[in-house]
Amino acid sequence: MSRFVSLLVLALALAAPAYAHLSVSPIILSFDADAQMRKDMLLENTSERAQYLEIQAARIGEPGAVPETYETSPIPDEVGLLVAPRRLVLQPGEQKRIRVILLEVPEERDLAWRISVSPVVGEVDSRAPVALTQVGYKALVFARPSDPRVDLIAERNGRVLTVTNAGTTNGLLHSGEQCQLPQSCTRVSGRRLWPGMTWQTDLPEDDMPVAFTLSDPSGDQEIRF
Repeated sequence: MSRFVSLLVLALALAAPAYAHLSVSPIILSFDADAQMRKDMLLENTSERAQYLEIQAARIGEPGAVPETYETSPIPDEVGLLVAPRRLVLQPGEQKRIRVILLEVPEERDLAWRISVSPVVGEVDSRAPVALTQVGYKALVFARPSDPRVDLIAERNGRVLTVTNAGTTNGLLHSGEQCQLPQSCTRVSGRRLWPGMTWQTDLPEDDMPVAFTLSDPSGDQEIRF
C-alpha cells in the first residue's frame, strides 16, 4: 500500500466518527430576487472532540444533471457565491455560523451551488495545506430570477410519467401517491425539477392518476397527472 493511500485510509478512519456528530442547518438555502443577499448556516459539533472543517463553494454546472458537475475557483466572484470563513475549528458542543453571500444574480433561470463542509485531519492552519477526507456535507444553494415561474408539462404513457419544467425556476415534486381508496395508497418518489429539466419515472399503476405536492415560490399545491 502506498504512503498516499495509507494516509488517506488513516484520514478516513480518524474523521468518520467525528463526522457523525456534525450537523449543518439549513441544508438547503434559497435566495429570492427581492430578498437579502446574505444568509447564515449553523454548524454544530455534538462530539467529544474538536472538529477541523474546510468550507468551499462550487457552482453547479447544469442543475439537475446526473452526475452533477462543479465549477470552482479561488476567486469568489468567478464562482458567484462567497462563504466565510473557509476554515474553522469547532470545539466539543460548540456552534458557529458561516456567512453565505450571493455575488451573482440570475437573469433568466436559477443559478445553483453546492457548499461542501468537510472534516480535515489535524489542526487547521491557513499557511499550510490540509488533508481532505472523503466525507462531509454538501448543502444546496440556489438563487431565483426576478420572474420565478414553474411550468410543468406532463405526459403519461401507461405507467411511465414524463414531466418537463418549462419555467424559469425549480419546483419540488414530493409526497406522491397513487390511491385506489383513501385507505389504500402507494407512495411515489418525487424530484426537484430545474428549469429545462425533463424527469421520467415508472409509476406503480397505469390505470389511475398520481398526485404530488408541488412546492414552488407560490407555496404548496396539489398537482395530478
